[in-house]
Amino acid sequence: MDDEALWLDGNAVAGLLHEVFQTEMTTVQRGCQSCGAIRAVGAHRAYRGAGTVLRCPVCGDVALRIGVLPDRHVVQLAGTWTLALPRP
Repeated sequence: MDDEALWLDGNAVAGLLHEVFQTEMTTVQRGCQSCGAIRAVGAHRAYRGAGTVLRCPVCGDVALRIGVLPDRHVVQLAGTWTLALPRP
């Protein structure tokens, strides 16, 4: 099976990211902790299973994990994220 058949680009999880962070996240720049590549979150590879995983589009290292539970989201970020979140 072709590896590309297993993933979508990060834009495919834009709704989930907005639900968690309450802002547009696909244009946020992320620096990879492994290879140093800086890419927009929307360019990352999204994998869905028991949770959602975003991986660096250059080296494949894990960038983000989100688990959705009935009463909360469990989020783990890796690498360097620069977030500009609107004030309430």
